[in-house]
Amino acid sequence: MNHSVHVFFSKLFIFSLLIYLPTSTQAAHLDIKKTAVIQKNITGKVTAPDGEELAGVTVTETGSTNGTVTDANGNYRMSVSDAAQSIEFSYLGYSRQVINIDGRQVIDVVLETDNKTLREVVVVGYNTEKKALLTGAIGEVKSSDLKDIPVPGIDGILQGQTAGVQVSQNSGTPGGAMSVRIRGVSSIGGSSQPLYVIDGIPVTTGDFAQIGYEGQGVNALSDLSPNDIESISVLKDAAAAAIYGARASNGVVLITTKRGGNRKSVINFNAYYGVQQAWKTLDMLNAKDWMLYRNDLAGSEVFTPDDINNIKTNTDWQQVIFRTAPMSNYELSSTSGNDKTSVFMSGNLFQQEGILVGTDYQRINGRLNVDHKMSKKMNIGASIGLSRAKTNRVEGDQSLHGPLPNGISTPAIFPVYNADGTYNQEGPYSNAISIANEAINQNFSFRTIANVYADYKILPGLTFSTKWGVDFLNFREHAYESIKTVQGAKFNGLGFETYTNVLNIVSNNFLRYQKTIQKHSMEVMGGYSFEQYENRSSFIRAQDFADPGLQYINSATTIVSASTSGFESGIRSYFGRANYNFDNKYLFTFSGRLDGSSRFGENNRNGFFPAASAAWRIGEESFFKIKAISELKIRASYGLTGNDDIPQFLFAALYGITAYGGQPGVYPSNIPNPDLKWETTAQTNLGVDIGLFDNKIAVTIDLYDKQTKDLLLSRPLPTSSGFSVVTQNVGRVQNRGIELSLTTDNLPGRSLSWNTRLNVSANRNKVLELYNNQPIDDLGRGSNRIEEGQPIGIFYSYEWLGVDPSTGDVVYADKNFDGEITTDDRTKVGNPHPDFIGGITNTFGYKGIDLSVFFQGSYGNDMFNGSRLFLESLQGGDNQLAIVNRRWQKPGDITPIPDATSDPVRAASNKRVSSRFIEDGSYLRLKNLTLGYSFNKELLRNKKISGLRIYFSGQNLLTFTNYSGLDPEVNYRGNENAVIGTDFFTYPQARAYTFGLNLTF
Repeated sequence: MNHSVHVFFSKLFIFSLLIYLPTSTQAAHLDIKKTAVIQKNITGKVTAPDGEELAGVTVTETGSTNGTVTDANGNYRMSVSDAAQSIEFSYLGYSRQVINIDGRQVIDVVLETDNKTLREVVVVGYNTEKKALLTGAIGEVKSSDLKDIPVPGIDGILQGQTAGVQVSQNSGTPGGAMSVRIRGVSSIGGSSQPLYVIDGIPVTTGDFAQIGYEGQGVNALSDLSPNDIESISVLKDAAAAAIYGARASNGVVLITTKRGGNRKSVINFNAYYGVQQAWKTLDMLNAKDWMLYRNDLAGSEVFTPDDINNIKTNTDWQQVIFRTAPMSNYELSSTSGNDKTSVFMSGNLFQQEGILVGTDYQRINGRLNVDHKMSKKMNIGASIGLSRAKTNRVEGDQSLHGPLPNGISTPAIFPVYNADGTYNQEGPYSNAISIANEAINQNFSFRTIANVYADYKILPGLTFSTKWGVDFLNFREHAYESIKTVQGAKFNGLGFETYTNVLNIVSNNFLRYQKTIQKHSMEVMGGYSFEQYENRSSFIRAQDFADPGLQYINSATTIVSASTSGFESGIRSYFGRANYNFDNKYLFTFSGRLDGSSRFGENNRNGFFPAASAAWRIGEESFFKIKAISELKIRASYGLTGNDDIPQFLFAALYGITAYGGQPGVYPSNIPNPDLKWETTAQTNLGVDIGLFDNKIAVTIDLYDKQTKDLLLSRPLPTSSGFSVVTQNVGRVQNRGIELSLTTDNLPGRSLSWNTRLNVSANRNKVLELYNNQPIDDLGRGSNRIEEGQPIGIFYSYEWLGVDPSTGDVVYADKNFDGEITTDDRTKVGNPHPDFIGGITNTFGYKGIDLSVFFQGSYGNDMFNGSRLFLESLQGGDNQLAIVNRRWQKPGDITPIPDATSDPVRAASNKRVSSRFIEDGSYLRLKNLTLGYSFNKELLRNKKISGLRIYFSGQNLLTFTNYSGLDPEVNYRGNENAVIGTDFFTYPQARAYTFGLNLTF
């Protein structure tokens, strides 16, 4: 493989040389012909406003073809005719400048940034690139787009901000995890979450909780403060992401933190405070209606007319469990520097109480970024980010022992407290407030992410870079229920204690060579990296506590279970990329990465992931001079990426521990498969970038086709083997889609400004191959299914036709016409994947007033409302939705609600998982609205304040949806790939109102 890489770069060098030679020879002849008229020499240096030396600037004699380009240090030397009056300087991203010679022999120039071109620098893998010269599909989110959005985590700020990225808030739990999908779901057994890279270092993500809370899982990304972010780049196609090889199939999110600069010290203080509320509650039966329903269900007088007409207790349990909750954020940062050293420092305190009783989240962050220029050849720097977070959670999704499911399901006839002040436990489930107040479920995390780097210019254009990083996470869970809760009393006190330590050490080392010869620019980069990952964890469960006030394990008399575990893994990589640019018109990029991972079998431990892309800037051609079109670029790319985010040791022969005859023993628990290899995604991308009217309108359109093969799935084995399944590479899945991004400056040059950012994307997911075409069936509460020819996780159950007016029974479609309703009658009844997702932001400004309005939405996705399965069950002692007042009661009733029957056979049939509980999950949300006012700087000058802005912000102010549940966005199984689109008493998002200020000194 090393030989192949060597041959690849050798051919690339020869190809570039062949292009260069004819051009350079022609230029030499031109110079010879002009020697008769050239009479004077001019030298100088070209720099940017911040002092950066600009290489590749075109310098020409005005009115002629005589010219040159600056070298790697920004220097130039040229000869001009004696009659020459001026010379011109032009460079992509900067304004063209014409400088009069006036007899000078040395002319130094500082080019001004051109705000009217596609000049932005975008962070790409191991480098930066001018946006106009990109050949891959990359979405960008800048810090200016993120201000005033009160979200605690990095993943939350991506929602609706860039095309092709679907971000779903699995629950409203403070500090909870979100699901991020870039261009669809590409795996079944592995992860579909992207790789996150902060300041060039891949970081640890995922849920390390050992006490399960389903959709309310925690995420290591929550430890990071969004306030420290300068920009986010989302690498979507293979050309952009293949440089990260085996972990790039699900896309890559590059996060750049803020740095210091060559300027005087600036201190920023940002703060906001607000309140949150439940934006919606369910319409439940009151005490009277529930009594009537219970009488109907029992077929007898459980409650007398006197009971019904003289209601003593009518508790609105949703008013009890939901609350108005405060949230606040305080951030202090300092930016400073000179021509040698720059420093960025920040501290942040975020606090959020949940709208559901018993939940809250607190986090404190600190960051220090230092960059130092040791000499003209060497730069060094370091970054460190520290965080500590505490989360209080409660059970919920997939549980009947949580404040939300218990509160909603408890009938209104039961009070919260007894007359003596104790918790009333007479309802069908444990008292919701007793769980919130008496059950302790706390998470503590301490996180350190740090790196050091050095860049050394070996020769002009040749630079060596090295960066070493460490990511350490200490995660602890403490849970305890005293005898004051039903569950705690059952075990005479119940406690859990878990610890998880995760350490990841990363080293990136590479050489970069840049060379510009007239109109030819080439950059070659090659490097080596390695990562060493360690995980250690422990788990203890105990019961029979001596005293309700003693909540730690050492106070328990019975240890029910205890375990510890640990593993290590590693990855080593060789990577390279070559860029060729001719005259800023014809752009080519080739990249490749060779990864070796300990997660795979010895026969397939290494994988190579190449990619190639090209772009043509038609708008720069001399024959294409349409005044209205300021930029026109077409792009194409193809490449391979991998997915190594799978459970550990699937390839190995594993053993479990057991006891036999009172003696310890071991048994084989996993059959080895040394041929296990990567899930590999081949992706083709076609794109076009258009700028209109001096780039006041910018449009980007991308079409893509992702084909993922060698999916890791469990294949059934004969029982004679002693194993039920073995993990093999046996599946394929496809994602195809289109993305549209639009930015406009609607009122250029006016005192009233109006800018719009819009993104819309559509993805179509399809399973192409499973083992022997065998579907994976009956997944989760909504009966998700994986089958060939369908999207991953379709809803597959019975088709509900309504309620028979003559009997009050639910009628299902008899698909095979055998006269019976059996499992053979199940069919596809819904698709949890949206047809379209998108977001639109309109920003207005007038003098000191600014207004931002951000809508985000999803269209065409189905939701399984699992809560209705219980709340419309017409069984047992649960409270019911108010719609059951429309239940069938006599022949001839036309209603969607069946009979309340005590017949167990009829009741079970009426409650089948079916299309009755499938709903349209489409929604459009006013995700954020911010109205601010910036005070006149002249009025603040005497107060030593350089800037003051106050603002109001609202989140989730409006939600337009037909979904009847608490929130159309949630999913009770979190980030799972197949069990998606299901709501089961899931913690909803909140509506929030915040007031804040931005203060600059």
